Amino acid sequence: MRVGAAMHSYPYYRTNQSNGIITVSGEHTLYVDPDQALLSIGIVTNDKELEVAQNENKQLSNRVVQSVLNNGVRRQDIQTSTYQVLPQYQFEDGKQTFTGYEVRQVFRVTVKSIEKVGKIIDDALKSGANRVENIQFIQSNPMESYQQALALAYQEAYQKALTLSGQSNQQLNPQPKSITEQSRPSAVPFMNTAYLKAADESTAVEPGQIAVTAIITVEFRTH
Repeated sequence: MRVGAAMHSYPYYRTNQSNGIITVSGEHTLYVDPDQALLSIGIVTNDKELEVAQNENKQLSNRVVQSVLNNGVRRQDIQTSTYQVLPQYQFEDGKQTFTGYEVRQVFRVTVKSIEKVGKIIDDALKSGANRVENIQFIQSNPMESYQQALALAYQEAYQKALTLSGQSNQQLNPQPKSITEQSRPSAVPFMNTAYLKAADESTAVEPGQIAVTAIITVEFRTH
């Protein structure tokens, strides 16, 4: 895991001479590399006859799933997230005319070798997929990174309290009176990539880094 540069905001602080309390906040952001990707790959078919649309969707879906398996993804990491049958209508001159059925099936694929994401998408499209609805890069153990950010946020808060107590001629008690966690590990925003694509184009996917932020508020006693 590579950790990038840290980002700091300008958190507040407060001192109270009468009750001997210094309240500070600390914030720290780590930038880490994702190690997994979640793909939503879809197959949409249309026909006037429902059975025809369903059969075509089934055949294409089987081919798409096999292409994903051929790229080393385990079957248990391929799940159907959406299956819909939608009647289609055309509106003309204020009249609604039935035109057929749309069958939509979307697979959610967990990719544990993110360097294969581009090829998995390409092969799925060549096999009959016609929708890539989103790509989400994640870290398999986000809590580990969050705990590192949390520890650094506390160090920042403590250093601020130490500085403020010195400037106000107070002695800081290093044991905090209270610690309030204002952040939680959050889901990584996914990258919307809903598109259709020619099968002979190659897909270059750059995962970038994930920002993991911890924010806390700490009260220290002084005397």
